[in-house]
Amino acid sequence: MAPAHPSLLVCPGWNDHGKPQYERLRAVLEPRGWHCRRAGIPDADWDRAERKSESRADSLAQVLKDYDALAETPGADAEAIGVLGFSYGAYEAAMLTASRSPAWLALRSPALYPDEDWTRPKEELDSDALQRYRRLRIRPGENRALACCAAFRGDVLLLESGCDEVIPCEVIENYAEAFGNARSLTRRVLPGADHELSAEQHRAAYHALAVSWLDERWSERRVGMRAGDARAA
Repeated sequence: MAPAHPSLLVCPGWNDHGKPQYERLRAVLEPRGWHCRRAGIPDADWDRAERKSESRADSLAQVLKDYDALAETPGADAEAIGVLGFSYGAYEAAMLTASRSPAWLALRSPALYPDEDWTRPKEELDSDALQRYRRLRIRPGENRALACCAAFRGDVLLLESGCDEVIPCEVIENYAEAFGNARSLTRRVLPGADHELSAEQHRAAYHALAVSWLDERWSERRVGMRAGDARAA
């Protein structure tokens, strides 16, 4: 029987041109035994009309569907599934944990939205009100995504762009404080990086951090599996 393999679901940002980044990540991880999948939620390649009608509820339904498909892949280790999200995708990744139990959660520049208007098309949300909301100190009891983070018991990688023009530092702090019950929380800042990681040096730094962190988590999992096998013997 082939050994169980780790899996990674990647959730893109709303305006993400990140398919090359995803392929770069996959090209490194798959030879190491990982099975990767990119969630089918809106990104920069989506048709404008399709994007206009998409709500956060719609996106979460798709992310859950993609997660389940990944988990059902033959040979997948159910206790070695990670979810990596950027911006809007990171928000949806956090929401996913309310009903699924990934072992690892990597969030880069996660977005945050009020709970209201959950089923309203995302592009109809008031952008000015949203930016004001993101400057607030928000606790898990006041936001569903943060409540999901507070309930999460796995390992977390939280990445922040040093010069993010979209996601203010208050949002990152809200997420970091919400992960108080996580098995581990690793925080990293990409100095000088903008939201989209438009500079190659920042994309490379992000890529290296993500791969290293995921490798460490899978190594820990394999050590635990070997220890369990030894006890069983």
